[in-house]
Amino acid sequence: MTKRSVGFFGDELMLGLRDPEGFGWPQRLTRAERAHGHALVPYILGVEGDTTLDVAARWRSESEARLAGLPTSTLVFCIGVNDQASGTDGVQVSLPDSLYAAETMIADAASWRAVFWIGPPPVLPSAIPQPGRANQNLGYDPVRVRGLSQGFAAIAARCGVPFLDLAALLDAKSGYAKSLAQGTGILPDADGQALIANAVETWKPWRDWLDKSTAPNLYFAPS
Repeated sequence: MTKRSVGFFGDELMLGLRDPEGFGWPQRLTRAERAHGHALVPYILGVEGDTTLDVAARWRSESEARLAGLPTSTLVFCIGVNDQASGTDGVQVSLPDSLYAAETMIADAASWRAVFWIGPPPVLPSAIPQPGRANQNLGYDPVRVRGLSQGFAAIAARCGVPFLDLAALLDAKSGYAKSLAQGTGILPDADGQALIANAVETWKPWRDWLDKSTAPNLYFAPS
């Protein structure tokens, strides 16, 4: 059995902050894949509050420290929800800056390892306390998140990287909206984390990478 190491890059969604078991969706996905007989080794590299710009600044050094010399490893990115959160100074990252940073990062990553891009999941209209700023909130808007996801999908197509549109997929599932309501409006509870893990687990590009004999090279871009 081939051991496959996976670097999961993103924000607090990966950390299971509203899950009583402390499991984000990458941990749940890993548990499911090990039950299928896959020797998956996860590196959960989510940072609370990170935007696309933050992930773009750290993914290379953190990946090389963990995955260098492991040709069957892959990178999974799930980014963007915090980009479009708005405070007193407007959105944290403008849409053009989000798209530029994402395209530069994804193209670079895909030239080094297999890449899977998980789009930002839906949010409810929410106001969350802004770190370091008393009595100031960050506002989250589902329309902005869907717009960012559409921009990410176009970039993924240009880069030849598989993209899972969680915003569209989970918007159609009433259980996810309920999970967000039980969470923070941004972070789902355990049931929502399980829905994301299941969406990735059953996604054809992911299954092909794990299950097919040619999997290690399936989504590698030419270097």
